[in-house]
Amino acid sequence: MADGPAPELISERPGALLWWLEKDRDLCRLLAARLRRCGWRLTLFHRAAELRRAIQLNEPDLLLLGRRLGSSDGLDLLADLRRHGHRFPVLILSALAEPHQRIEGLAGGANDYLSKPFHLAELIWRLERLLQAAPPRLLRPSPQRRPIPIGPLTLEPAQALLRPAGDQEGLQLSRGDLALLLAFLSAPGLVLSREHLARATGSLVDPKNSRTLDMRLSRLRRLLQQLGAEAVRIEAVRGRGYRLALAEAGTEGAGQRGGRDSLPCS
Repeated sequence: MADGPAPELISERPGALLWWLEKDRDLCRLLAARLRRCGWRLTLFHRAAELRRAIQLNEPDLLLLGRRLGSSDGLDLLADLRRHGHRFPVLILSALAEPHQRIEGLAGGANDYLSKPFHLAELIWRLERLLQAAPPRLLRPSPQRRPIPIGPLTLEPAQALLRPAGDQEGLQLSRGDLALLLAFLSAPGLVLSREHLARATGSLVDPKNSRTLDMRLSRLRRLLQQLGAEAVRIEAVRGRGYRLALAEAGTEGAGQRGGRDSLPCS
């Protein structure tokens, strides 16, 4: 990694799931904390087999991919992912920096290619631009359809059902309400901007000049009140946006959600 200051960036896609497949463990340790401070949920992989297993359960918003993976080339993994319909953006980060090698990577399905050595600030901004250009992950098909605990409630994404934990009956959510709630759950405790929430719900209108998002927020708050979930609140943060706040009794549930999406670093 080349020397140089890396100005702090708070991503416009906080809570985005960033996977990084890189054989160099020292490089991962050096950069992991800085990438997480951008607001991204980072999962590290050091072997292609680990990522192949993980992709059976979930998929990232963005994959940062090395090429030298021991006995294999990261391009082989990328080709396999694309063949199986995975369309999330991929940035290749590699010391293989000859023009024909960069062209190989882009032709093989990568959205961007950054050569080592690199400036950390450039890597961060390239990741951010790819995330901003990608469709919100919550609107793409995902195998992550298991029940999600939210304090005293349980969300059933497959049925768009929000119910008290332990009960079978609950309230049906509209597609927009479900997308809004999932957006909050993808970044528990973080403040999400109006623009981020609007994109997550599939809105094409400018949230600064439309009341659509306000109506969705009000409706979701009413649903929470109707279910008696006083421990679950949607809080407005002046000048910044909104966040999902859980009282102490409900914090564990949000943490469990994050734990299912993240895999331990090896």
